[in-house]
Amino acid sequence: MFRYWYNFVVPKLIRSIAANTAFQIFGKIISTTLGVIITILLTRFLGPVGYGQYTFVLVFVTMFGVIGDWGLSIITIREASKHVEDAGKIIGNVLVIRMAMSIVAAIASIVAIHVLPYDPALRVLVSIASVYLLAISIKTSFQIVFTVKLKLQNWAISEIAANLVALLLVVLFIKNSGELPQILWAFNLGHIFAAIVAAILAKQLLPVKLSWKREESKYLLSEALPMGAILVLFTIYNRMDTLILNYYHGDDAVGIYGAAYRIFEVLILGAAYFTNSILPLISKLAANDKARLKKVFKKSFIFLTLMGVFVAVTNYIFAPLGIAVIGGQEFAASVTPLRILSLALIVSYFNHLGGFTLIALGKQWWSFRIAIVALVFNLILNLIFIPKFSYNAAAFTTFLTEGLIVIINVILINHELKDFH
Repeated sequence: MFRYWYNFVVPKLIRSIAANTAFQIFGKIISTTLGVIITILLTRFLGPVGYGQYTFVLVFVTMFGVIGDWGLSIITIREASKHVEDAGKIIGNVLVIRMAMSIVAAIASIVAIHVLPYDPALRVLVSIASVYLLAISIKTSFQIVFTVKLKLQNWAISEIAANLVALLLVVLFIKNSGELPQILWAFNLGHIFAAIVAAILAKQLLPVKLSWKREESKYLLSEALPMGAILVLFTIYNRMDTLILNYYHGDDAVGIYGAAYRIFEVLILGAAYFTNSILPLISKLAANDKARLKKVFKKSFIFLTLMGVFVAVTNYIFAPLGIAVIGGQEFAASVTPLRILSLALIVSYFNHLGGFTLIALGKQWWSFRIAIVALVFNLILNLIFIPKFSYNAAAFTTFLTEGLIVIINVILINHELKDFH
């Protein structure tokens, strides 16, 4: 009886959106949990130095990974949703583009690590990890189908598959006394398997036709340019401290900071879930009702501030326990940078809202300018303070940079909405 009432009262589109939101959250929770388990295994198996190498390699490679995305995912979802009859051709064209760009990104990462003054062992590890870029590009390209067709349970399945295979292989390699190259291959194989799963599931929903069309490719790349530029800048900003830290203090310091930052990344997910859920609403209000958008923004700001303070205080209090669980006694030094990152948690919660609001208002290029300011500010502070204060400086610089972004976001958004009551 309830089922028939529910189907009658609740519109089909709303039911579909609610279900897909639930699938995203479920998939992210499961994949994040598996990721945390992998982190616990790796920190204990590799120790601070080995985990530092692992962290550095992934950070270095993913910096080049933005070349393989360049904001194309969002633009492709938009175009495929607008032109449903040609969705298979559009996604197939983008898949070809992204595969080519990912190969370029992988080659660029290998060339860069050989040119820069890093240890030869890291060069081998980066070369292995570069395979990840192609696998992730194929996987995420097919996942576009799931978003367009509102079948995000398939997205959850492919994400869980990647982490589950990686976890099983990591356990296998650890039991057989494997080394870091084998660990990196575990992640490569996990994402390759997930790409295959995504391709099979996508084929059942939409026939993706691999092809390259010059004019369509030029249009898609030009449309993705602002998002790609922003993605590049924010990726460099988010990863630069690890590269500088490695240069001045080595793998051990990167491992200590990496363990703290891993917890920070998990704790920030609450803000991401919230802002993802309200993006459709604020996008609609930005176009039709800015007075109401102003009210929603203020309420969301208060909610995220309270939420951020709660998470930050909890993190500060339980930082020793969190590090003990993630890394054990060898990572005890990670407690201090993790507590410093508690400050960054508060402002980062708001920055999710600020960034999405600017996009909803059609001010993407302001986000690009903010990214430039944040990158320069972050780079200068890290170069000044990391040589002397190591990972604690990296954590505090993250807080200061996030704080600067908050100030700029508030000024810009207030300017855009000041005339609406």
